[in-house]
Amino acid sequence: MKKEQRLKRREDFRRVYQHGTVKFGRYIVMHLLPVSDSTTKVGISVSKKVGNAVVRNQVKRRLREIIRLNWEQLPEQHYVVFGAKVKSRYASYQQLQTDFYQLLKV
Repeated sequence: MKKEQRLKRREDFRRVYQHGTVKFGRYIVMHLLPVSDSTTKVGISVSKKVGNAVVRNQVKRRLREIIRLNWEQLPEQHYVVFGAKVKSRYASYQQLQTDFYQLLKV
């Protein structure tokens, strides 16, 4: 993802959590907030509950790649935050990708 496509500021994440809608998957939680003034921006959140730094970074890398390959399928003019559930620690790339597709369909 390019720099201008990322959510980075804490207040942006908070705004999405407080005012956005939530969709739950098996391994991923997706928070969506429509915004009128900008393009789609994406953030990824992986809690320490998922595992140690190595595991968390592995999950983040997988999610980042899935998002990069499927950028066109994300809703336009939205802030989107993908959160990894604890189960995502044991999920393969294909399982995360399938869960991602299911979340976008709903």
